[in-house]
Amino acid sequence: MEDLANIAVNAALQAGASFADIRIESSISTIIEMTDGITKRALSSHLKGAGIRAFVGGAWAFAQTTDLSPSALRETGESVAKLALATKPRVKESFDIHGKTYCDKVYFKPKKDFRDVAFEDKIEFAKMIDEQARSYDERIQNTRTVYGELWTDLYVLNSFGTSVYRENSLPRIVSVTTAKDGTNRQRASRSYGVVGGFEKIELERPQNIGTESARIAIELLDSVAATGGIYDVVIDPVLNGVMVHEAFGHACEADGFLAQATILEDKIGEQVGPDHLNISDDPTLPEMRGSFEYDWEGTKTKKRELVKDGVLTELLHSLETSSRLEMFANGSARAQSFMDVPIPRMSNTFMEKGTWDADEIISETKNGILLCDFNYGYTETAKGQFVFQASHGYIIEDGELDEMVRDVSLAGQILDILDKIDAVGSDFELAAGSCGKNGQSVPEMSGGPHVRIRQIPVGGM
Repeated sequence: MEDLANIAVNAALQAGASFADIRIESSISTIIEMTDGITKRALSSHLKGAGIRAFVGGAWAFAQTTDLSPSALRETGESVAKLALATKPRVKESFDIHGKTYCDKVYFKPKKDFRDVAFEDKIEFAKMIDEQARSYDERIQNTRTVYGELWTDLYVLNSFGTSVYRENSLPRIVSVTTAKDGTNRQRASRSYGVVGGFEKIELERPQNIGTESARIAIELLDSVAATGGIYDVVIDPVLNGVMVHEAFGHACEADGFLAQATILEDKIGEQVGPDHLNISDDPTLPEMRGSFEYDWEGTKTKKRELVKDGVLTELLHSLETSSRLEMFANGSARAQSFMDVPIPRMSNTFMEKGTWDADEIISETKNGILLCDFNYGYTETAKGQFVFQASHGYIIEDGELDEMVRDVSLAGQILDILDKIDAVGSDFELAAGSCGKNGQSVPEMSGGPHVRIRQIPVGGM
């Protein structure tokens, strides 16, 4: 593989590129989708190819190919370099690319490799979860279960001398349940995803994810519509993670700084929250869905302390953004596949633990609302504005949880919201998801502890 990669990179350099890299990737994926006990989709695919980039004087060019023969890689390397040279006169800013050199091979050995598990066994698992949700209560009207797995071999080589090979294995199970009582229809979803093999699917939580989803859907039937207003709000780890990821984390991706499209522009080194606020992005956490040892440019990853003691201290960088902003690359460049260009992305993004007990936060909130989990939302990174609808919530009366509420949302401007956080819990949880940006979707996790935010607007019916 290294010989093939060198053919493409050397061809690009000989054709005039000042920097070139290649990603050779092989992925095997399986998706099984059940709806109301019926298999709607069951497929397995194997995709293999290479993405090749060339750079000169501020101009990039990118090409992809599924032909990994020496002649095809040589031709693709030459053509992508010529395209970069042709684009160079039109770039607005000329700059050079800088980066360290890394050489490593990272192998992954799951206890139970997906490729050794019969396809029929995976279908039976999906059926079991779907039946689990359907049989929970007679008021369950609709169920949808999606089982997915992805095995990836990725090799990155560039003209700096970087040569990195790594493997990854990602399982995921999602259960979506709809309950109905008369005209009252409620929906809930639960998911589980980590790094690992099929042995992770056999753990207690994924084996009961259908029951978990159905239970919330049934409980929502007895909830009441929330009344909008100004509340002291406690948010759970899942909604906290969504807020940190969507409203703040994307604003820390350094390509937004170059495009002047982030609320955090010119705020590096400045206070963006209270002293007890710490926000991190950490791809080095073991067995987390958003974890990886080297990014898609071959840069070694590290924990990124985005906010330390309330101060914005670090951004998420690719080789380009770190070079242009005169900072250090920190392994944040990710791509959905070899067919996509690596761009700055998050991995496992979370608010760090605080000192408050979660129950203490609620008991010391005289009147307010606890918001849990996440349905959908909207963010405007350039303005820092967001709206997130919670899955459900609970009114807090005199420090105790009262009735369950639905149709409730958290809204605001992220810097204003962060500044009003006065209690950060000592508990911690990460939830699995997939993050979309520029048409690319990558695995991620987000979360944190319970936190309290004083006197902010909550939307309701």
